[in-house]
Amino acid sequence: MKYYKYFFLALAVIVLDQAVKLFVHFNMELGANGQITVFGDWFKLYYTLNPGMAFGMQFGSEFGKLGLSLFRLVAMFFIAYYLYRLAKDDTHPGVLWSLALILGGAMGNVLDSTFYGVLLDNAPY
Repeated sequence: MKYYKYFFLALAVIVLDQAVKLFVHFNMELGANGQITVFGDWFKLYYTLNPGMAFGMQFGSEFGKLGLSLFRLVAMFFIAYYLYRLAKDDTHPGVLWSLALILGGAMGNVLDSTFYGVLLDNAPY
């Protein structure tokens, strides 16, 4: 019962993640034309679409995309199970809150990949 709050945090992260991405999708242009300058030339936000994994790396084929999607799902379920087990074992709350945030972000990426075929990003790095 005590582990529910961590899964609610993950759910809140998913909702916030999707809301921000929908806002960006409908209110910004793709690429540098729609950039938002946060700290001069040092930190800018762009609306980009990422068809692969970290830094836009890809596996190269439809089977690669399927493999990446399966990996994301397995990783997401592993993180959820690990969070559940750690919560039952009275692990430090900081670890549990951190894992809940990671789980929410991972689930948001799985949703993006499933519904859009790409990850919606806001940083060009």
